Amino acid sequence: MPPDDRALARSIALVPAEGREAARPVAEAEARLRAVLAEVTALDGELEALSAALAAFSHAWEHAVGASFAGLAAAERVVGKLRRLEEGLLALADALAAGSPPPPAREPAGRRARGRSRPSASGAAREATREDDGEPEVASAPAGGEDDRGAEPPPEIEAEERVLKRLYRRLARVLHPDLARDPAEAARLSELMARVNAAYAKGDRTALEVMAERVGAGEPPGELTDEERLAHLERRIATLARIAASLGRERDRLVRSDTHRLRAEAERRAAEGGVLVAETRAGVEEEAAAARADALARLDRVAAAARALARARRTAMREIEKRGPTGARRAFDPLAESDLVRRSAARLERRRATAEARALARTLEDAARAAPWEVALTCLAFFAEDAGGRPPEALASAEGLAARWDRIRAAWPAAPDLPRALGRLPRHLALGARAEGDAVQAGLQLASAELAAGVRIALDATPVAAIARDVLAALGPEETCKACGAAGPALHLHRTRGLDTLHGLACAACGAILRSYWRYGEVDGLEALAPHALRLGLIAEVTAALGDTALGFQMLPAEAEALTAGRLRRRFSELYLAPYDVGVAPEAVAVVADDGPLGDGARVAGRAGLQLRVAADAGTTADGLLELLRARIERRFRP
Repeated sequence: MPPDDRALARSIALVPAEGREAARPVAEAEARLRAVLAEVTALDGELEALSAALAAFSHAWEHAVGASFAGLAAAERVVGKLRRLEEGLLALADALAAGSPPPPAREPAGRRARGRSRPSASGAAREATREDDGEPEVASAPAGGEDDRGAEPPPEIEAEERVLKRLYRRLARVLHPDLARDPAEAARLSELMARVNAAYAKGDRTALEVMAERVGAGEPPGELTDEERLAHLERRIATLARIAASLGRERDRLVRSDTHRLRAEAERRAAEGGVLVAETRAGVEEEAAAARADALARLDRVAAAARALARARRTAMREIEKRGPTGARRAFDPLAESDLVRRSAARLERRRATAEARALARTLEDAARAAPWEVALTCLAFFAEDAGGRPPEALASAEGLAARWDRIRAAWPAAPDLPRALGRLPRHLALGARAEGDAVQAGLQLASAELAAGVRIALDATPVAAIARDVLAALGPEETCKACGAAGPALHLHRTRGLDTLHGLACAACGAILRSYWRYGEVDGLEALAPHALRLGLIAEVTAALGDTALGFQMLPAEAEALTAGRLRRRFSELYLAPYDVGVAPEAVAVVADDGPLGDGARVAGRAGLQLRVAADAGTTADGLLELLRARIERRFRP
């Protein structure tokens, strides 16, 4: 019989018949406590088993398909190098033809990113493929990621004997007669210690916990009444119920994870006689073959760009001269001061890139120079389709779409208005309908779902990315800034994410926050496009770690460039300490980088390893503050 059951049986046996009626609520509370404790124990075991199974599946999946994804990554690197070389050659040719000096060499964003966070060999296996004929999405399993961690056993389900011993020792350190200073004190402590011994002998955890609470509050332990015992049991039941709910949510999160869905899909395909690993590997190898064919096609493009640059160079050599150190005039080679800098290629998004998609990427790169409005129209269709179950509100009606299109095309006098543009759509665009989950969307869209991968590839090209950035900037809601008076589309950003997720709309002119809001449920619309805004440089993100959790703070790029440690600390206080009524002064939080603590005026741009540290005299630690914030954020979701 468990210790709680033995204690309950002994306590009931000692109660006179006329007092058993009063003890019934206590017995019922103890029974409910045992039930919820059993539920917590079962959930913890289930969570641990599920986490271990997902981790094992993830590692096996990485081992099976990692080599195929590595081959795809190698082919993509070749494509990226050829693209960058072509862009550099064409940029030099344009500069020479215009009579301006070559553009200065600069370290590209891709290389800077690679220096900060070099992708692992298994990172390529986090790509995914998805069939567009109704088959479920097939995503690679994360290798030991957050989805695969089980929660630590909470202290409430600690072994009963250990809890009783800990309580007994705590009380003995305070109430032992040897601590008395006079005989009267020794007699009083002997009596109190006898009650502690009796409760420990019966395994009466409730009595020991209540006595420990009283002693900690400076009160005498005294006799434990049924009302006090019942109140304590109810508090324990409420605590365990919250723990059970938390474990249930963690289990549900694992069940909803990509790894779990992929594992279920593998089991389903196996039941049907298929092998998902082999099918995925074949799909990835097909994509790698398409990438290699793309690289061959780009070789001709690079050769043509080189010939154009050679012609521009010959003309410049005849017209541009530079006086040498001896005063003699000599021909000046404009390429001698130019350095083509190659950027690292980004991985493909979760969509198989077919040969048709890659052809679209090349078409968009050409159109960015010759007909940029076609690229903008394509980005509108892509963003509308990539926004999840519903497009941004700006694209939800013909009037809104026309207004946004007029804003975007204002930079190109030759661009047609929306009706004319829809009357002569390029082949990769269409007017049609598509099913997205439970909804059906109609209007401007890509001619086929597979072409979305081509748009993503094209976004790696600088001219296409610049157009896409302007298109995305036009999709926010129309707002008037009270700070600077500017009117126009607001920019969506995550004011913070990582621990809490707070969305915001910022003024595109000055960066002032116009509105803040939480978003519950599936993310779609403008919020679903947030990764594109970050990738295209429309917004920037500063990340700082609190304990083992990275907190992201998004803002306009200019604000991020000028951000100081003092402003970052105040932003943390504004978004976390003040809203959740945390009793830690903002001055007790310091910003630290890899090269040491930062003063309030130190700029954080370019600093590595930013952390938020809590002062030693703040009454808590970074981990303690993190747990407190998590608890209060969770409380926001309770009725």
